[in-house]
Amino acid sequence: MVMRLVPHPFKGKRTNFFNTRLLPGAGSAMEDTMKKTIAFLAALVMMASALAGCAGTAASGSASGSASASASASASASEPAHEPGLFIDNTKVENPGPILTIEGEEIPLDQYRFYYLRTLASVGGAENVIAMAGDQTEEVYTNLRDSATHSLKLSKVYRDFAAEKGVTVGDELLTELDNSIKQAKESLGEEEFKKSLEAQYFSSEEEYRAFMQDILLQQQVLIDVYGEDILNNVKENYVHVQHILIPFETEQAASESTSGSESTAADHGAELAKAEEVLEKAKNGDDFAALMTEYSQDPGQPEEGYTFTKGYMVQEFEDASYALKEGEISDIVETSYGYHIIKRLPIDEENIKENLLQYVDSNMDTVLSADLQPKLDALDVQYGEYYDKIAPDTLY
Repeated sequence: MVMRLVPHPFKGKRTNFFNTRLLPGAGSAMEDTMKKTIAFLAALVMMASALAGCAGTAASGSASGSASASASASASASEPAHEPGLFIDNTKVENPGPILTIEGEEIPLDQYRFYYLRTLASVGGAENVIAMAGDQTEEVYTNLRDSATHSLKLSKVYRDFAAEKGVTVGDELLTELDNSIKQAKESLGEEEFKKSLEAQYFSSEEEYRAFMQDILLQQQVLIDVYGEDILNNVKENYVHVQHILIPFETEQAASESTSGSESTAADHGAELAKAEEVLEKAKNGDDFAALMTEYSQDPGQPEEGYTFTKGYMVQEFEDASYALKEGEISDIVETSYGYHIIKRLPIDEENIKENLLQYVDSNMDTVLSADLQPKLDALDVQYGEYYDKIAPDTLY
């Protein structure tokens, strides 16, 4: 039984690992984290190929059962179901020209298609959008185009902002990216590698590389420019705790225990007795980490505990954590997961520096918006001849 006790990841996954002038001594750990980002996205390419292979096997009748059906469904959701391109009245537009021009930079159909189809997939895919749009079709389709366009504009703003601030992607990370592409091609073969990219809406290896470089650059901007802001936000608004969880005996018991209910001591007497025993030891000075190892049944808890801000934990756990002073141990806290004994610890600044991406939250969104929104608003965007023709049933 694992609580919802994880730091909130930033949706864009931005980080930097080379310019450590803001974060002395943290460069090595950050570089490892960035390499994990590269490896993760490379793994997605491999997964797309595997799913495509599963789909092909199922379609040929050589595989059966729910597992194969699930793989086939996953593949159909990730693979293009139509010849790629823009189709007007069922006829492919062969030379549509630039779909957009952003500050004089032309955005060809292939590049726009990537962002549009990813946006479409994030809201359930073309069939779902078409079915749900109803009498708001034009508004929904406009919002889809605007969302894809916003992503392209934001990438442009980050590139310009990086140049303004002197932020670049380090050679070692670029080499790591090249190596990950090379390894994927060697593992899959050229043709399967190409298919795996197409399944994720990339038109070419070059487009995939450019997308990855944009991610790396955005991450570096975030850390180089905003590293101190992120750290200060954590110090001001987060708590760092360890806890001992004595869970309720069954999943059913956990679901039946609700916030604000009367005491459930009669239902969970054994668990409560165990929690009281452990609390007494903790209050008497027994080593809290040792008690965690011996008694806690939260397998998701890192050894160092949890660092989180408001809104990311079950309410009872959050309230108890914030009520403590550093070094204090709570009384028994009941949640739907069981009984908790919580100890508040100082914020571990070195750990935060090494994992800054995990701590970009809505407070940091406000800081980023103050710098980047005016630049977004000032962009000169020109729309191509076919921009308004793009829709879930025309762009594949």
